[in-house]
Amino acid sequence: MKKNSVLILFASVFTFQACINSTTPNVITVDSTPESKIETVLLAEEAFAKVTIEGMTCAIGCAATIEKNLKKTQGIASAEVDFESKTAWVIYDAKQLNLENITTVVKTTGEAYSVTEIERLESFK
Repeated sequence: MKKNSVLILFASVFTFQACINSTTPNVITVDSTPESKIETVLLAEEAFAKVTIEGMTCAIGCAATIEKNLKKTQGIASAEVDFESKTAWVIYDAKQLNLENITTVVKTTGEAYSVTEIERLESFK
């Protein structure tokens, strides 16, 4: 009888301890708002440019940084930089910017980058 009482006592203590030491999951709150907002840009005179860029060594660092700097430039409505073809496609407001301004944005992004060719197009079709 005494053995059973001791066994029940130990079982109760271990069960109680297991409940006290149970881990609760950590809850992490993640901000799911996008970094950049989508804006509609009204262009006084829509223009298209094809820019050939030398000096990019990777898509994630170089091309993405140039694209980001082009996109945040006032007067540029859209910019996409393709690392493989070394080409940037830019839609901009010709009333605010010219091809030299776009070249300057690329060059000031980093010393390694240079514009070897830039041309204004009628469209990207």
